[in-house]
Amino acid sequence: MKRYFLFFLFGIFCSFPPVQAATIILTSDQQLSDLMDPDKKIDISTGYDKRFASLREICEAGKKRGDKSLTIAFDEFFRQYREQAGTVRRLTPDMDEYIVKIKKISDFAAKYGMGIGLSLLNPLDIGPGFVNKTGQSGRWLHYAAGVRDAKTGRFNVQLWRQLYWTNNKGKIILKLKGAKAFAFREKVIANGRYSVVDPGDIHEISSSSITIQRYDTTSIIPAWEPSSLATDVTLPIQRVNICSEGDNQLKGYDRVFVMLEYETPEMDYFSPDVPGFLNNMLGNYYKTGINLTSLYSDEMHIQQDWYYFNHHDNGQLSVRYMTKHMAAQYAASYGKEFTDMDKYMLYFVSGPKSITNSPYAVNNTQYVMGETAEAISRTILFRDRYYKLLNHKVVDVFIAAKKYVESLYKRELDNGAHASWAQSPTIDLWDAGNLKMEAYQYEYTSNFIWSNTVQQASAGCYDYFKWGDYLQPTGNDFAECGWADRNYYGAAMAASIGVLNKYPNAYAAFWGMPDVVAERKHAINSAFGGSATHTISAITDNLHRDVNVLILYPMNLVAAEERFGSWMTQYAYANFITAEKLIELGKLNADGAIEIAGRKYSTLVTLFEVVPPPALLDMMKQMGESGGRVIWFGPPPVLDNRGVSCTEKWNALFGVTYTPSWFPGQVAPGKQVTFLNQFKKVPPQVILTDFLVDHVYPVTLASGSEQEAEVDGMPVGSRKATGKGAMYYFGFRPRDDQSASLGYETGTLFGVLSAAGAYPSTGKIKDTNDNTEYISRTSDYLTTRFPNGSTVIVRHYRTHRENWLDGFSRNDSIDAIALKQNPMPTDEIRLNDFMVNGHSVTFAGRLITAFNTDAGGQLISFEGHQCNEVTVDGKKYSFSAEDQPTIVFTPATQAEKATMNAVVKIFINGKGKINVPVPAGTTKLKGIYAGKGKKAAIPFTLKDGLVTLDFNSTTSGKWYYICI
Repeated sequence: MKRYFLFFLFGIFCSFPPVQAATIILTSDQQLSDLMDPDKKIDISTGYDKRFASLREICEAGKKRGDKSLTIAFDEFFRQYREQAGTVRRLTPDMDEYIVKIKKISDFAAKYGMGIGLSLLNPLDIGPGFVNKTGQSGRWLHYAAGVRDAKTGRFNVQLWRQLYWTNNKGKIILKLKGAKAFAFREKVIANGRYSVVDPGDIHEISSSSITIQRYDTTSIIPAWEPSSLATDVTLPIQRVNICSEGDNQLKGYDRVFVMLEYETPEMDYFSPDVPGFLNNMLGNYYKTGINLTSLYSDEMHIQQDWYYFNHHDNGQLSVRYMTKHMAAQYAASYGKEFTDMDKYMLYFVSGPKSITNSPYAVNNTQYVMGETAEAISRTILFRDRYYKLLNHKVVDVFIAAKKYVESLYKRELDNGAHASWAQSPTIDLWDAGNLKMEAYQYEYTSNFIWSNTVQQASAGCYDYFKWGDYLQPTGNDFAECGWADRNYYGAAMAASIGVLNKYPNAYAAFWGMPDVVAERKHAINSAFGGSATHTISAITDNLHRDVNVLILYPMNLVAAEERFGSWMTQYAYANFITAEKLIELGKLNADGAIEIAGRKYSTLVTLFEVVPPPALLDMMKQMGESGGRVIWFGPPPVLDNRGVSCTEKWNALFGVTYTPSWFPGQVAPGKQVTFLNQFKKVPPQVILTDFLVDHVYPVTLASGSEQEAEVDGMPVGSRKATGKGAMYYFGFRPRDDQSASLGYETGTLFGVLSAAGAYPSTGKIKDTNDNTEYISRTSDYLTTRFPNGSTVIVRHYRTHRENWLDGFSRNDSIDAIALKQNPMPTDEIRLNDFMVNGHSVTFAGRLITAFNTDAGGQLISFEGHQCNEVTVDGKKYSFSAEDQPTIVFTPATQAEKATMNAVVKIFINGKGKINVPVPAGTTKLKGIYAGKGKKAAIPFTLKDGLVTLDFNSTTSGKWYYICI
């Protein structure tokens, strides 16, 4: 049997607030037209199982389920499951014809009590309309550096011209507008790792001398080509030469920077006409009387292509977005010298330098603005500002539009989804030979090739935290394409974003794995509170787990070297946040703990923060003085994000002296970090590569600082007592790979955090560290705690290597073969006086369990599978005479208490007599209810604080309420 797993859609439509939505995913304009006949069936398949349904059937099914919204969206992804040829999408949300059709569907859905959810505020949906209305389009630059004859000015640089891109809104044509070129001179340093170019010494070459030739015919390509020339090509690329016979100008300039200019059917997001266009379009929906109830906002990126590894020249993603309005905004924000931003694109050139006539040509090289540490840092800052300006502007545009349309409808419009169409490390690239790559995507090793974060940054969707301001609730799709996320990184990221969100429950979507693997992954996500099962959500108040440690998400990494991106170490036992969000939302309490959205963190960690906000260093200083812990891993900063030197300030903060040079730190491949003094119990860590992420940064310790780590005799770790707290510095990347992807487990980051006291015990159990994160990293179980006091325990799923095919839709017989070769690990839970979160637990079951107690120690919440009892803090609770598939009970919510006088709600999957404790003092029950006014036919008795209920196959598997 073939099945498909739609968890990412579940995450979108079933996240808090609980807005149920029937869904129609379109893959052609014709399907939208077919819906005008409510009885015409269309192909709505989203997997191998074929599904055909009419609008009437979809609405009838939605009404039966109680759906309140009918969502209609276009998604090219699902064309693969439909017998439908590729077509050009011509109906877009701004068009009158489209609005008329949606109005008809809206009126029809209203008969079934449903409003309409639409993909209105999505850059890819509305871009063509903006171009048609304003004449302003997106502009992408495709660039490369080459050799120029210093005497004649002659040059010939080859590029893979890109003809069209495909994404979830269909195929778009890239219109070639022309070419530009700049002459420059360079100085190569650091064995080719850097090429130094003074920005003032980059000069534009007259466009009249530049031609674009087809590589195969040498015929000249017109500057503007009709789109029809690019629609029927077999491959979406074409080899071209950007060349000049010379102009006898700029003599002595022996390098050339060339670029193709592409026009794309998307908005100039920085144009002053954008707000008016969006508001006018949204106003038309309101005036037409369309009952808009939600905004489908999945994958909110600007134009880019699904084909991740096909936009490279010399190994580099060589396209960037740049319009005149964006250039003007950058110059207004950061200096008039950036008015001509096109030439500054040179500083994005990175990768192997094929024009070099030496063995160092295989080294990745970067173009930088100078040969000093400060100049190199300034180049990183330039790139960092570019990515953030683009990402933040796009988000702010859609936040403003959402606020406007909500002001018209006078209600909130749900728009939960994730921003990026491809995640890191899921879509990063390793050369794994004949091995299954997904099993090795957990660590930087010498066969690591490229991170897709640079593609996401270039498409304005890499900052999940900023996008969380628009997407509410938001999430991520990290565990996609068959990657099971055995380090739980995606789940930790969901929890990190979710606690900041207006609706604090983000999802960690997953797909591309056998159903039994998906079950394990869902259980892990539930422990993090990431769109948990309905039962765990009920027990935990549908929130995310609590942790003590806060890690700064390495946003600067892709700006420092685009080969890397958004992770230094995939680590689950902390929350992440960007430095900008920390400064925006974080406050320090009197004990030196950071408070954000009701959560407290006693330890703050950096992994790669090379251009920090000055306020971050100030917060760190205050945090240490007040009693918190600050642990700085990785390179010391040279400049802050204002471009001001911060080395002296940073040195004083951590009690060391770091002297920057043009080469960042030192390479140390094969060497090992040895820990000392407070950290002497942390096992040594081997440095795996000579990559930038694995450089080490030796320092000189100031008086009063204690050395805590060394590499080859050089101090790379220190501790400085400051006030009531401590400041720690470790100048290397702390590896932590609980998946044992290299055949052995590494836990340096956890070891350092634990030795620093970042995971304190509750103090309730003598001589035992019962901290949930400590237990998770030192036992067979993932354990988490929640704000309401609940504890969740899941059997770990972290060392079972991926060997299955990675398709979205699953074939059980093929999956069975993979799992026979690679059997699933046990999901049994066997706890005997298991100490966690201030409790002792004895329990036998499978997969996942959860519990909570009241102030008097009485068990008030529980979930267990294949179980019949639990012992908590020495008190045994017997629920059944035999094991039941599922036993769940938890206190009723305030709303349920108010509407039904409910005290406990229960979910039993099983049969026979089940005992459930009720609050002390409960002497009489009104009955067992399936909802307000719906009395359930379940026999029950009440005795000594226990309700005994008799379940059968008819009553099993549903929520019920014990009411007084």
